Amino acid sequence: MEFELSETYRFDPSEYDATGRRIKDEVRFRDVIKEFEIDFHRLHSADYALNLYANARTMRLLSKSCDAAPFLIYGMELTQGDSFDALLDPSNNHRMESDGKSIYVYGIDSAFMTSFDERGYPVLNDENSIYPMTLLVSNDMRDDEVRLSIPSKEGDSEEIEIINVPQLELV
Repeated sequence: MEFELSETYRFDPSEYDATGRRIKDEVRFRDVIKEFEIDFHRLHSADYALNLYANARTMRLLSKSCDAAPFLIYGMELTQGDSFDALLDPSNNHRMESDGKSIYVYGIDSAFMTSFDERGYPVLNDENSIYPMTLLVSNDMRDDEVRLSIPSKEGDSEEIEIINVPQLELV
């Protein structure tokens, strides 16, 4: 199990409508997550969040705020406890999603990914370690919270492993 540097952020789910927009000002929940990312970086100036933990209900709110198609399911189920195991969780999830009726979305672009390629996809920034955030479903999380994290460098001699996932394009 990996040690993580993390911050937990709270929000009020009742403030959001069925499309994932905040009722009082139409701000998308996705944009609120970006504000949390910016705060995480402010608190840990050398690091950018790589993982977003939330329960299944909060992941649905996030997917709605991104105008995701109904067959897209956001988040990878944690299968090894309450933190992400970069080797076992992807393999276990791949086996679980074999029903073929849904497409699972395991990552979203970081708020700090500001360059885009010719097709409009965000470009990774290896120099500053800015990568998409992995979406992780932890049913231990409450409906009113998300946790942003990065693997801790303390006591961990391994490098962060970036898992390349093919890009799918809906047409």
